[in-house]
Amino acid sequence: MGSGESVLVGTDQLETPRRLLAFDGFILDLTRGVLTAEAREVVLRPKTTAVLAHLLAHAGEIVSRETLLTVVWGDVAVSDDSLTQCVSEIRRALGTAQAEMLQTHARRGYVMATRLRPVAPAADPSALPIPGAGPNGAMPPGSEAAMQATARPRSRMVWAALVMGGFALVVGGLGLVFSATTWISANRLPAPAAPSVVAEPSSWDEGQRLVLEGRIAQQGGGTYEERLRASLPLFLRALAVEPRLAEAASEAAFVHTNLRTNGSSRDPELDLREAERLAALAMAAMPEASLSLSSQAAVLRQQRRFAEAIVFYERAGANPVRVVDRANVGIMHLMLGDAESAQPPLRAALLESPLHRFAATWRVYLGLAKLMTGHPDEAADDFLTSTGLNLPTEERLFYRLVALHGAGRLAEAQALDTNLRQRDLALLARPLRALGMSDEAAYRTRFERAVLAPLHRMGWVQIGR
Repeated sequence: MGSGESVLVGTDQLETPRRLLAFDGFILDLTRGVLTAEAREVVLRPKTTAVLAHLLAHAGEIVSRETLLTVVWGDVAVSDDSLTQCVSEIRRALGTAQAEMLQTHARRGYVMATRLRPVAPAADPSALPIPGAGPNGAMPPGSEAAMQATARPRSRMVWAALVMGGFALVVGGLGLVFSATTWISANRLPAPAAPSVVAEPSSWDEGQRLVLEGRIAQQGGGTYEERLRASLPLFLRALAVEPRLAEAASEAAFVHTNLRTNGSSRDPELDLREAERLAALAMAAMPEASLSLSSQAAVLRQQRRFAEAIVFYERAGANPVRVVDRANVGIMHLMLGDAESAQPPLRAALLESPLHRFAATWRVYLGLAKLMTGHPDEAADDFLTSTGLNLPTEERLFYRLVALHGAGRLAEAQALDTNLRQRDLALLARPLRALGMSDEAAYRTRFERAVLAPLHRMGWVQIGR
């Protein structure tokens, strides 16, 4: 049997010791069917427990619906609704803040965007290790900088004891058993030579805790800029505590690049220098980690080196959970003026994650690509979305005005034109941010022809000057 497989075993064939799985601040008690986060316990139905357990055993991988139906229900004929109900129950149990951890990939299956860490059985829950701590701890995937969980450099790894040929994780009454090789594959740790456990150095745990606090700060209240600035000191403290913590360096680099992208930078040159420094630290620590690759791509993007950025975004996007990087491949093509190549990755990202917090931004870029390729009829409704993070409301509405006019929807265009002329002229006269995103001749030529020229013909002569 391969290391990625599991087997169903009847409950009469072996005993069912209490087994616990830790991931991303949660503990799943397989025997009791209880999901615990801090002081909150949620009791799951047996089938829901089995679905979650199998997804955790293959964390970071796409698991098809067919596989889940076979593993959990065996030969029993059930409808797809049974699995859908289990998935919904898991998302409710994870809570609003972590609902994105269980991701749906259209027509492909589900991914648990986390990293499984086994926990030894314990009668007293207070004796358990902190969920999510250490090099195999997972992080919430909500931020743009969310990363495939990283492993500690080998000199700092935990060597877990495996006894007599295998470590089995047993789901009580269901008898769902995970082989030791499955656990090793999921955590990417080599088999240990001695039955002993080395304690985690506190610097790594403290660094991971600070990174988690930084990500929580980015999800808190206030403006996007305020949340970014609140998170930065936490990421820098994590890096000071553990200099080899690549995810801390990457997250800090993203703060600097996102401030520039969002137009919120107080010192663009300083932010770029800091992003370059931090991305270099991440690449030096873990050059193949998705988040390190993505942070390097973000720096190249700020340097207007879009063709080079595409290479790094593609490498980062090879991780199934990194839809952000796959969308950024499309945006980089757009910045190069290749609006045709920009559309497939942006469409795919929106299809894969239509509720992603950056989906509105992706849709606006997709609309711009459609305008540049002469399809205003398809582009018009792409600008109805919220502004996302990068383009002001008025700018987005100018693009919709161009699309409506080009599509022959003249009554709607006239109403929008009237609405825009009643707004603050200072807001309307400011430079178009999308025009300043790229200096590439192909991009500027297509933008001016597809956007600026129609606006000038409609009497908006000050726009883009």
